[in-house]
Amino acid sequence: VARAERAAGGGAGAAKARGADAVPLFPLQPPRTGRDLLADHVTALVCCAAVDSAGAVPGLDWLDGPVLLVDGERPTDLAPCVLSLVEDGDPGPLRDWLADIGVRPEKPVRLV
Repeated sequence: VARAERAAGGGAGAAKARGADAVPLFPLQPPRTGRDLLADHVTALVCCAAVDSAGAVPGLDWLDGPVLLVDGERPTDLAPCVLSLVEDGDPGPLRDWLADIGVRPEKPVRLV
């Protein structure tokens, strides 16, 4: 059994080998707040609307993962607009951003 645990790299044997005061391999992240989750969901909806009605395309960044590409470039000004809505309740900057890229607010968003 001990040999199988060593081969798998788990169990109490692995903890003893690293020591009780060993630093974790990956630092623990703090729990996400409701505002963090809401900001992520609003951003996802904005990205769906931009892809659906403004000609934006999904992209993939090797470090950040999925990204939105508008006219071939990754917009850097979306996050502050979303945070303004989520944290301050001010929809103005996000409405302006959506209008600037060509998202029509009267068109429903398809989430498929």
